Amino acid sequence: MKLKLLTLLLLNFGLISLSAQRTVSGTVTDDSGQPLPGVNVIVQGTSKGVVTDFDGNFSIEAGTSDILEFSYVGFLPREVTVGDKASLSVRMITDTQQLDEVVVIGYGISSKKDLVSSVSSVKSDALENQPVPRVDQALQGRAAGVEVTSNNGAPGNGATIRIRGNSSINGNNNPLFVVDGFIVGTDFNLNNININDIESIDVLKDATALSIYGTRGASGVVLITTKSGKGLPESKPVFSINSYVSVDNMVNKIPILGGKGYVDYINEAGQFIPGPGIDHNGTMLPVGMTDTSLPLQYDNPGEVPTTDWIDTVSQTGFVYNTDISVKGRTKSTNYYNSLSYFKQEGVLRNSGLERVTFRSNFDIDVSERFKMGLRLNLSSFKKENNKVNFSQIVTAVLPIRTIYDDEGNFTGTNPISGTLQRNPEADIQLRQTHDLVTNLISNAYFEYELFHGFKLKTALGATLNFYKNNNYQPGSLPERILNNNVGGFAQVNTAQTKDILSETTFTYDKDFGDHSLKLLGGFTAQKITSESTSSSAEGFPNDVVKYNNLALGSDPETYQVSSGYNQRTLTSLLGRLTYGYKSKYIITLVGRQDGSSVFEEGNKYSFFPSAGVAWNVHEENFMKDNNTVSNLKLRGSYGIVGEQGVSAYNSFDLFNPQFNYFNETLTPAVILAAPGSDGLTWETTKQLDLGIEMAFFNNRISLEADYYKKKTEDLLLFRDLPNTAGNRVLENVGSVENKGFEFVLNTVNISNGNFNWDTSFTLSTNKSKVLDLGDEEFIDIQSTGNQGGPSARLLVGEPMPVFFGAEYLGTYKDPQEIIDDQAIGRAFLGSPRYRDVNGDGTINREDYTVMGSPQPDFYGGFRNNFSYKGLSLDIFFQYSYGAEIFNTVTQRSLFGRGDENIDPRVQDRWMEGMNETSDIPRAGTSTNLFNPNSTLNVEDGSFIRLRSVTLSYDIPLQKARLDHLFTKLKFYITGRNLWLLSDFTLGDPEVNSFTAGSGFGSVSQGFATGQYPYARSIVTGVQIEF
Repeated sequence: MKLKLLTLLLLNFGLISLSAQRTVSGTVTDDSGQPLPGVNVIVQGTSKGVVTDFDGNFSIEAGTSDILEFSYVGFLPREVTVGDKASLSVRMITDTQQLDEVVVIGYGISSKKDLVSSVSSVKSDALENQPVPRVDQALQGRAAGVEVTSNNGAPGNGATIRIRGNSSINGNNNPLFVVDGFIVGTDFNLNNININDIESIDVLKDATALSIYGTRGASGVVLITTKSGKGLPESKPVFSINSYVSVDNMVNKIPILGGKGYVDYINEAGQFIPGPGIDHNGTMLPVGMTDTSLPLQYDNPGEVPTTDWIDTVSQTGFVYNTDISVKGRTKSTNYYNSLSYFKQEGVLRNSGLERVTFRSNFDIDVSERFKMGLRLNLSSFKKENNKVNFSQIVTAVLPIRTIYDDEGNFTGTNPISGTLQRNPEADIQLRQTHDLVTNLISNAYFEYELFHGFKLKTALGATLNFYKNNNYQPGSLPERILNNNVGGFAQVNTAQTKDILSETTFTYDKDFGDHSLKLLGGFTAQKITSESTSSSAEGFPNDVVKYNNLALGSDPETYQVSSGYNQRTLTSLLGRLTYGYKSKYIITLVGRQDGSSVFEEGNKYSFFPSAGVAWNVHEENFMKDNNTVSNLKLRGSYGIVGEQGVSAYNSFDLFNPQFNYFNETLTPAVILAAPGSDGLTWETTKQLDLGIEMAFFNNRISLEADYYKKKTEDLLLFRDLPNTAGNRVLENVGSVENKGFEFVLNTVNISNGNFNWDTSFTLSTNKSKVLDLGDEEFIDIQSTGNQGGPSARLLVGEPMPVFFGAEYLGTYKDPQEIIDDQAIGRAFLGSPRYRDVNGDGTINREDYTVMGSPQPDFYGGFRNNFSYKGLSLDIFFQYSYGAEIFNTVTQRSLFGRGDENIDPRVQDRWMEGMNETSDIPRAGTSTNLFNPNSTLNVEDGSFIRLRSVTLSYDIPLQKARLDHLFTKLKFYITGRNLWLLSDFTLGDPEVNSFTAGSGFGSVSQGFATGQYPYARSIVTGVQIEF
């Protein structure tokens, strides 16, 4: 009897145990009843877990007594006992504290409501829909007050970022980049960061946000925060794979007149006789004429060979990218590790980029009071530089030139002028030039909480960068063969930079009833050293060793060796105080004192303070019952930031080596290059910012608007000196101003569970003005390839910079116009006509006026995101209005220089007896006239661009019965640069590659020179998590 009873009890216990381990299903919703996808569901005390699908459904194996833990960002965690229910309905409650957006600021974080500063944020969900290789490309049009202009379309080439305009003339206008709290500088190569590792990008813009960085904050700060395991449940690691392939084609092909059209133009130009002159009958020609009896340069235009050089050097480009990462959290540790491989083949042959990056992030809670962490980023890339001079192809490599001569050799001369000229096909096949870059960013921190709310933190890090450029021009290049067969040329350039940064800070965070206090204080020390070498040799007998053994260059007189060393140090004290009362009234005081080695004693140190206030109006009692306004905040700030704006040794006399013959002996010597500049000090930027933040209808509509005005004084500018005194000296003179308006609108248009539609819109303006240039009224900026002298100018009272030239009035159509303009002898019918401002009968720089500015009136972006269950469509437009572009290509091609390419628009040129109303100059004008910079070369750079369209689909894993394999499976297709609306004659108006040789490259932009073309991309990819 006892045995039977025991057996029955054991069987019953077994059945109970078996019944306890069963499949439990359910649905998770928010507090309004809408399903929540992506909620973590874990059996408490185990690593067993699942994630809800798009409809909020889940299914998990659990026992009757098990407790399920539900967690989701923005909601309070929940625990539910399984019991005997087969189906659960779980409602998550909004965490109002967590929903207060957290923003990364200098040396810390802040809730959005406690922030008095102007900060633009781009989160990982916006970055996720952008399969681009660089951070700057991801920022285009998405952050108010941040103007991002692509320099050109070459693989690995970046963009120019300007935050609220240019604050300096000679200084560096690039923003400061900070990665995970570690300063990496203003010239940091963004190819070193894998965009898929980024959690958020925060852009600091006003004085209270920037002055904590002192001398490096004048041009704005970009804070990049990478991913970690924070916020994940304590469970198994989460593995992710993101892989995509892109097919790239040239967006637009710059129009060039073909072979027959070119020859027809040359023939017509050859029969034109300018006036005053005498025709073949001895008749005086006061205004020029066409003499058809003159022999044609090309008798059979239809038989002239035609080469499409752009087609010859271009190709379909490809991009391959794969990111693999693992992240997770244990009781005391969170981590994120990733490995990425990226390869791009450019749309011009033999150009590309190949990159490998590795990242490792660790945070460890050693005890309740002590924690430590490590951030490590290692990258290595090889950039195949463009082998051809694309600008030369557009402007100077003629369509009537063949690739090969009759003997099968590469041609090496211009068929019109006979001068030596590179052969683009030979360059692609034979030239070698590439960059090799290895970069390491490593920093560790140790944080100890001495008592509640008071933490002491020490961080030490280093950035190491190793650069090498190999360049080889083989002796088989046609221009080298024709130049006395000089043999091969090799050059090797190297540079290495070491940046060591130590920071010790303390923070104190305490609430006293209705009062809150946050304190930050710290000391930092930084040392940056850089070394460079350059070596070259010529006359290599063969192309075997190339740049690997420069000693084989057979011509010792061509050996060139140089080296350089640069060191600068910076020490700083910093502090910030934030006080709040009832979360209504916020005041922040910030200060930093910097000491720099680049200035002489007495001027090494400067203090940069700022202050800001904010009023959360919606927290007032009179707003409590307002169901319309969800948020209303007013804020304002004022402060000072700085810029060193000077190289490491400008305070000292600088000398250059010089070799002179003395008694027929070559003797080394030195000459004064620049005298030391006494009394140099910091450039200072004073900035005012006024802002308002509003939200309506439970945050379904939110907007943010800012007005700012900033003035930079004590600009570091060069004053010219006699050559015997060292050419020029640097002084603190001059000032510039920037002011503008920024607007951000975010709306949730539809949110009904299955279908969602949200919109974001940004609009920014910036008006710059040169206020003072010391003793100068203007400073000319030299441009490339111009015929009429410098075409850009810094002019007091005008934007920075402006284009400068003559007003183009069309062509002369009547002899009386030539007489009225006192232009007899220098003009003729069909020749270009310019406004003679001073009426002296001569067109020169005295007649030049302001023609426009490359600064846009306003710019921004417009994004719409639609989602239906697992299907999502993201559409993003970028726009810019009011900027002008100086077209250096048409400056030549519209005037028909015989040895250069010709714009197809000349087919509608002024022609005697046929097209005498045209404003395009007649054939034959180029060699007889001074062609000044003019309004004919300045074009409207406004555009609207469909920057990206992404269609993605999240597979419903449970329905597809894949939930046991994956926690996420997403496929997507993206189109980039699919559509462009612009009147610019060269197609894409986004140009910014010009760097002025006179030292003003940071403020000179908007010159179209025929840069490396942009690509239209079709991307297909997959994202996997398990």
